[in-house]
Amino acid sequence: MNHSDKKFGGYAPSRRSFLKATGAGVVTLASPALMSSASAAGPIRVGVISPLTGAWTVYGKAHISGFQLAVDEINAAGGVLGRQIEIVIGDSKTEPRIVVEQANRLIRQERVDFLAGTFSSAERNAAGPVVKSADKILLYPTFYEGQEKKYAPGVCNSNIFMFGPEPTQQVWPHLEYMTKKYGKKFFMIGSDYAWPRVTNEVTKQKLKELGGEVVGEVYIPFNTPQYESVLRDIRSSGANVIFHSLTGSDTVNFRQQFAAAGMQKDFVIWTVDDEEVVTSGLGPKVSANTYVSFDYFMSIDAPNNKVFLDKFKAKFGQNALVNTVGVGMYNAAHMAALAITKAGEVSTKALRTNLKGLTFDKAPQGTVTMRERDNQAIVPSYLMKVRDNWTGVNDMFEKVQSLDRAVPLDARCDLPL
Repeated sequence: MNHSDKKFGGYAPSRRSFLKATGAGVVTLASPALMSSASAAGPIRVGVISPLTGAWTVYGKAHISGFQLAVDEINAAGGVLGRQIEIVIGDSKTEPRIVVEQANRLIRQERVDFLAGTFSSAERNAAGPVVKSADKILLYPTFYEGQEKKYAPGVCNSNIFMFGPEPTQQVWPHLEYMTKKYGKKFFMIGSDYAWPRVTNEVTKQKLKELGGEVVGEVYIPFNTPQYESVLRDIRSSGANVIFHSLTGSDTVNFRQQFAAAGMQKDFVIWTVDDEEVVTSGLGPKVSANTYVSFDYFMSIDAPNNKVFLDKFKAKFGQNALVNTVGVGMYNAAHMAALAITKAGEVSTKALRTNLKGLTFDKAPQGTVTMRERDNQAIVPSYLMKVRDNWTGVNDMFEKVQSLDRAVPLDARCDLPL
């Protein structure tokens, strides 16, 4: 079922060792004189902060690979304003305090022109004050909880641009389907930090409108090994749907124990985290019949996706996995290049001004537009179901419904940013 021709819910427009990678699609429009002058200035340096070690290492490879592929394409086409892009990588080690160190190092020692990355909301929030004080742009790729003023400057920050979906794009378009099919009693389990907590608060608003209720809610510290007490709470809750926002190794631990307890037959899980990388790690038996919602899946039949995947696999291997965050990084690199080209210069002001309102029609998931007033990308939204006995990413997900253009609620900030 495809809802691409419907208005979104009636709403008006209203988320490692030191490495350098140079890579090589954007054709620049600079004059020869400008290109010559810019070339003399050397490469455009981008600081990329990825979780290459720590709890979120499972996500790190796809995270940085998306950006590297885009830079390859841009550089092969002549660069930006005649200058190549050079990546300088910082490993976040999945720790917000390390993000602060890396962001400061990249800006103050490596003299990068702007930053891309961080993975979690906690990492982004750690980077927020740094980019605000240094007046540098951060391109943030990850699905996240949405912008609430009380969490500024990690959000509601004119120097941070969001390329991943937030809950009114990732969750709200599919809540009616899930409540009608499975029932209106939700048990929420998430990791104990900003993204799961705020995502659940936003989800509860829409769930209440639909006559639903939350019959249990629990937040789990990182690296929790055992879930017996949580499984008991779920069994006795009367829930229809387990709304799941655990991350990293906690997803694996919980889901394996959930399946081992025989609970898959009694409850349906809807996760807003388990894309291809995580689902591959869980395996067919543990992940079967789970619902997953995102703006991108490797198996979507979008016009740009086959070309993107062919290039991605040619560079990183036929078995390489990419996900919504890797695609967010890919889109961020290309859109930054387009913004710089339009401005004719590399500066924070040029990026900030020209990213706003920019549309990228070559995004793997479909057309992506950076909304001008709140630096939030307008992206598609897909609800998928994990197939029984899947063998790989090509047969992993069955599309349930989709929306070509999921327009989020306005950021809860002082707008425009």
